[in-house]
Amino acid sequence: MAKSNRVLVVGGYGTVGMLISDLIARRHPDVDVVVGGRRFFTAEAAARLHGLAGAVRIEVTDEDPLADVEPLPDAVLVAVNDHNDRLLHSAARRGIPVVDIARWLVRIEDAHRTLAQETVTAPVVLASGWMASAAAVTAAAHGWGAPADHVDIDILLSLQDRTGPDSATGFVDVHLPFELWERGETRTVRGMSEPRAVDFSDGQTRSCRLFSSPEQATLVATGHARGVSVRMAFDNRPANAAFTALVNSGLWARLSKERRFGILYNPGDEDGAPHEFVVTIKNGPATRRILVKDPEGQAHLTAAGTVTQLERVLGLNGRDRPHPGISFPEGANDVMADVAAMQSMGVRFTELSRSQAGSAAPAQTV
Repeated sequence: MAKSNRVLVVGGYGTVGMLISDLIARRHPDVDVVVGGRRFFTAEAAARLHGLAGAVRIEVTDEDPLADVEPLPDAVLVAVNDHNDRLLHSAARRGIPVVDIARWLVRIEDAHRTLAQETVTAPVVLASGWMASAAAVTAAAHGWGAPADHVDIDILLSLQDRTGPDSATGFVDVHLPFELWERGETRTVRGMSEPRAVDFSDGQTRSCRLFSSPEQATLVATGHARGVSVRMAFDNRPANAAFTALVNSGLWARLSKERRFGILYNPGDEDGAPHEFVVTIKNGPATRRILVKDPEGQAHLTAAGTVTQLERVLGLNGRDRPHPGISFPEGANDVMADVAAMQSMGVRFTELSRSQAGSAAPAQTV
C-alpha cells in the first residue's frame, strides 16, 4: 500500500492557514494534514475540530524549527512570515519541498541568498504574489506564449472581507517608493500614485493606485512580461479617497507600524465578502482582460491558490513537479492546470474582452 503524503501547514490555525488545511483535506482525503504553530494547544484544537491528522509546535524563530518534528512532512506550506529564513533553511537541509505564500519582494531576495548556501534537492515555490500568486498565474495562463508588452493587475478590496495578518502586513509600507518594470527596464515610482480607472464586476468603476507586489518582478523574471503594474482600490469610495489622501499627505508615514497595521487588519465577518481582480495583458495591438472573482473572499482565494501549488510539488492530480530550487507559480509549464484547479474550488475566471488589430470578442467564461 502506497505511503500517504504528510503535509505540514505552518500557521495552520490562522485565517488563511485553516482554509488551506480544510481544502487539502477535502480535495485529498489520503493526505495527512498537520497543523503547525507556535501555540501547540491552539493547533491541536484546530486539528481536532476539523478532523485533521494532528498538530505540532513550530516556532519559525527557533534555530532549527523542524528539529523536533517527527515524522518529517513530505511538504511544508508556510502561511506566516518566516523571520530570518530559519524555517526555509530547516526544510532545505532536509530535502523537504516548500510552498511559501508570505514573502514580499525583499524577502524573496532573502530566500535566494539563504538557499545559495545550500545544496537544494527539493522544490521551493515562492507563491507570494497576490492571492498566493493567483494573479500571476492568470497572466501566464492567458498570454500568447511570448513576453507581453505590459500586464496590469488591478485589485478591488472589500471592506467587509476577512484578511489575515500577513495580508495587512503587506500594505503597512505602501507609501514607500519601489521599482517596477516597464518596456524591459525598471523605473522608480511612489506607492499609491498613478491612478487608473478600472471597471470591475457589477458595474463598479474605481480609481486604482500603484503598490508593490512580487508579480512586478516575478512575471518579468519568468519571461511572461516586459512590464508589470499592480494597483489596488477599496470598494468603498469614501474609504478609497481617504486612504489615498492619508498616504499621499505624508501622514501615513508618520504613524507607527503598529498603528498602520491596526488600521489595515480586518478580521471581518465570518462569511467574508467576494474578492476580485482584473488582469489586463497587452501585446502590440492585442489586449485581453480577465476578471478573477472568488465569491468566498480573498482568504479562500489565497487558500485555493496555495493548494494548487501543493498539488504541483507533490505531483498530485497528474501535475508536473517543479525542479529543485526556487521557482514561482507562473513559471510552471502547465499553468492552465492551476486555473482549472482554482475553478474546481469555486474561483471564477471570466474573459471580459479580447481585441487584436482592432477586433474585439465579447465576455466569456474561461
